Amino acid sequence: MSHFVTVGVLLGALFGVMHAAHIYRQRLADGNGNTARAIYFALWTVGLWILFSAYLLAFWLIGAVGLLAARCRHGTVAKP
Repeated sequence: MSHFVTVGVLLGALFGVMHAAHIYRQRLADGNGNTARAIYFALWTVGLWILFSAYLLAFWLIGAVGLLAARCRHGTVAKP
Protein backbone atom coordinates (compact mmCIF):
# COMPACT_ATOMS: atom_id res chain seq x y z
CA MET A 1 0.00 0.00 0.00
CA SER A 2 2.84 2.38 0.75
CA HIS A 3 4.17 1.92 -2.79
CA PHE A 4 0.78 2.86 -4.18
CA VAL A 5 0.66 6.04 -2.09
CA THR A 6 4.24 6.88 -3.08
CA VAL A 7 3.50 6.47 -6.78
CA GLY A 8 0.33 8.54 -6.37
CA VAL A 9 2.16 11.34 -4.60
CA LEU A 10 4.97 11.38 -7.18
CA LEU A 11 2.49 11.53 -10.05
CA GLY A 12 0.58 14.23 -8.20
CA ALA A 13 3.76 16.24 -7.70
CA LEU A 14 4.61 15.95 -11.39
CA PHE A 15 1.17 17.01 -12.58
CA GLY A 16 0.97 19.63 -9.84
CA VAL A 17 4.20 21.31 -10.89
CA MET A 18 3.09 21.37 -14.54
CA HIS A 19 -0.31 22.79 -13.59
CA ALA A 20 1.28 25.29 -11.19
CA ALA A 21 3.60 26.57 -13.92
CA HIS A 22 0.56 27.15 -16.12
CA ILE A 23 -1.34 28.90 -13.31
CA TYR A 24 1.71 31.03 -12.48
CA ARG A 25 2.19 32.19 -16.07
CA GLN A 26 -1.53 32.87 -16.48
CA ARG A 27 -1.76 34.91 -13.26
CA LEU A 28 1.24 37.01 -14.32
CA ALA A 29 -0.23 37.53 -17.78
CA ASP A 30 -3.43 39.01 -16.28
CA GLY A 31 -1.69 42.35 -16.27
CA ASN A 32 -1.60 43.25 -12.60
CA GLY A 33 1.96 41.89 -12.15
CA ASN A 34 1.33 40.60 -8.63
CA THR A 35 4.08 37.96 -8.35
CA ALA A 36 3.29 37.07 -4.72
CA ARG A 37 -0.31 36.23 -5.56
CA ALA A 38 0.78 34.15 -8.56
CA ILE A 39 3.20 32.18 -6.35
CA TYR A 40 0.46 31.73 -3.75
CA PHE A 41 -1.91 30.24 -6.35
CA ALA A 42 0.86 28.01 -7.75
CA LEU A 43 1.76 26.64 -4.31
CA TRP A 44 -1.88 25.85 -3.54
CA THR A 45 -2.14 24.08 -6.88
CA VAL A 46 0.86 21.85 -6.16
CA GLY A 47 -0.34 21.15 -2.62
CA LEU A 48 -3.81 20.09 -3.70
CA TRP A 49 -2.47 17.88 -6.49
CA ILE A 50 -0.17 16.12 -4.02
CA LEU A 51 -2.92 15.81 -1.41
CA PHE A 52 -5.52 14.25 -3.70
CA SER A 53 -3.25 12.38 -6.13
CA ALA A 54 -3.27 8.93 -4.50
CA TYR A 55 -7.04 9.18 -4.10
CA LEU A 56 -7.49 10.01 -7.79
CA LEU A 57 -5.02 7.34 -8.88
CA ALA A 58 -7.03 4.73 -6.98
CA PHE A 59 -10.26 5.76 -8.69
CA TRP A 60 -8.59 5.84 -12.13
CA LEU A 61 -7.26 2.31 -11.61
CA ILE A 62 -10.60 1.02 -10.30
CA GLY A 63 -12.34 2.61 -13.28
CA ALA A 64 -9.88 1.14 -15.77
CA VAL A 65 -10.22 -2.36 -14.31
CA GLY A 66 -14.00 -2.01 -14.21
CA LEU A 67 -14.12 -0.83 -17.82
CA LEU A 68 -11.93 -3.71 -18.96
CA ALA A 69 -14.07 -6.20 -17.05
CA ALA A 70 -17.27 -4.76 -18.53
CA ARG A 71 -15.87 -4.91 -22.05
CA CYS A 72 -14.69 -8.49 -21.59
CA ARG A 73 -18.10 -9.45 -20.26
CA HIS A 74 -19.90 -7.96 -23.24
CA GLY A 75 -17.39 -9.37 -25.72
CA THR A 76 -16.01 -6.09 -27.08
CA VAL A 77 -12.44 -7.00 -26.05
CA ALA A 78 -10.70 -10.09 -27.43
CA LYS A 79 -10.22 -12.69 -24.72
CA PRO A 80 -6.78 -14.35 -24.48
